[in-house]
Amino acid sequence: MTTLSKSELITAEIVRNYLETVCNEISKVVENTSISSIFSETHDYSVGIFAADARGVSLLARAQSVPVHIFAALTSVETVLKIYEGDIHEGDLFFASDPFYGGSHIPDWTVVNPVFIDGKPMFFTSVRGHVNDVGGCAPGGYNTIAREIWHEGFRVPPVKLRERGVPVADIWNLILSNTRTKDDISGDLSAMVGGCVVGERRLRALVEKYGSGTVARCVDYVLDYSETRLRAEISQWPDGVYRGRSVLDHDYAGGGEVPVEATVTVKGSDLTIDLTGSHPQVAGFVNSVATNTISNIYSSLVALAPDIPVNSGYFRPIKVVLPPHSVVNCDPPAPVGHSTVCIGSDIMEAVMKAFEGIAPDLVGSANIDLVNVRVYGTNSRTGRFFVASDITATAMSAGGAKGTDGWGGYAAPFCALRLPSLEMYERQYPYRYMTVEYAIDTAAPGKFRGAPALHYRRRMLDPVRAIVYNQGYTNPMQGYLGGKPGAGNYFVLNEGAPDEVKVTDACYDVAVGRDRVIFAQSGAGGGWGDPFERDPARVLADVEDDYVSIAAAARDYGVFIDPDTRKVDSAATAAARARAFEARRADTARAA
Repeated sequence: MTTLSKSELITAEIVRNYLETVCNEISKVVENTSISSIFSETHDYSVGIFAADARGVSLLARAQSVPVHIFAALTSVETVLKIYEGDIHEGDLFFASDPFYGGSHIPDWTVVNPVFIDGKPMFFTSVRGHVNDVGGCAPGGYNTIAREIWHEGFRVPPVKLRERGVPVADIWNLILSNTRTKDDISGDLSAMVGGCVVGERRLRALVEKYGSGTVARCVDYVLDYSETRLRAEISQWPDGVYRGRSVLDHDYAGGGEVPVEATVTVKGSDLTIDLTGSHPQVAGFVNSVATNTISNIYSSLVALAPDIPVNSGYFRPIKVVLPPHSVVNCDPPAPVGHSTVCIGSDIMEAVMKAFEGIAPDLVGSANIDLVNVRVYGTNSRTGRFFVASDITATAMSAGGAKGTDGWGGYAAPFCALRLPSLEMYERQYPYRYMTVEYAIDTAAPGKFRGAPALHYRRRMLDPVRAIVYNQGYTNPMQGYLGGKPGAGNYFVLNEGAPDEVKVTDACYDVAVGRDRVIFAQSGAGGGWGDPFERDPARVLADVEDDYVSIAAAARDYGVFIDPDTRKVDSAATAAARARAFEARRADTARAA
């Protein structure tokens, strides 16, 4: 580990916090100067500061944002350095979106800005964000009928947006000519670039204050510190081999279930994550490139030691093994459009399930199964084509964890993503929300329950088209340590009309007329721990809040509530739970 004097240790902590502050400032620049709501309101972007040396590219700091973005952006920086070796100059700025060149899926655009100090690139500021449209067959970038990446949009390997300080107009025009929503996305791309430039100024100020040598030593120490801390944490976990599994409902191409298998090996202070046994590469658009898979693995692991600074030092004790030609390590030209969350969140869930046997007090909701109905058409109020970037119905509820019930309407892996106000969406798009409410008896039972599913209804003010991509109907978010799974996801198009259709998997380019209603159930998070160990007072509170019915309280929790007095029958509850525990002991004895 890098050795510093006492005064240098203080400086190192100042530098670490400064780098994080710079990342947060870059994020604020993007938020305040972008155009589309997916950036300015939802915050579907991430910010990081990187460095490169003989050991490779390192993540030094990141904003509080979307982990799956910024861990993957590290590979984008690596790819830029590889492709442009010997041709990176002060004033250059790079762009990339190709999943097979350091990306994840095409809608995630990445800007990389080298920060030159003393004639060499000492840092790289980077923003990766999800844009609203990238061309291709399907407006919005989620093509449920894609069978190869060419169907998913306009791919861009690393190119220069700016060369020696001069914008490359041809590249800007080429990129922006391949989106249906050019006006919005041009502003978002400019915001990403502007954020990186502001970050560059702040980093230059840091080096001017402390000197490049001191800053470099402090950075080395910070990386070593995170490695040392995580190794100490791993050393407390029991050595052994542990397994977890998560299953995707389907591959969007007529195939069956798509399992992800995770084998986690703890040995001393080293951790190996092996996804061997996962499903082979599939025809549909849930395949994941290695970059995306590793990023989702890292996203699950940072939740297990949240007080350790997250940077590349954190990941040094971790080895990742990915089977070739598989859904978690696919080959081109496989379609990958839905992989950042499906199968990405299933990768997180499989790893987290393996940790049930390693650190049971730390495990919890690690899945999203992000689904949506993508609505697009012409807005009669503006006369413009629109693609709704409304994520409201994608906001799966979180699962429970030790000591806490799940958060409603917000899956844990979303992290810093926000749910904008419904009124903001109604101002932008031609529809009105009629219903947003919790659904009774959908919350996954557990000692700490998952949050209930949510019901949404939108009435269309103009005729629109819709694409639905859905997972988690037959394989909803899992519970942990005896907790139960949550309710699943599904959609209904043209609800209540003669042509009503319930969608549990996918549909493409379906007409939804004026005044027709789209319904969505976004699934519930899984429970944590045995439901029969839940405090009866908590169950009663859930009944009072209409999260749980009186019948479900008895069935799922063994808690009997008098419907007239609305009080817990303590004697009946104790007797029912005693019978249940005795039956379990008998079943265990017979199985042995």
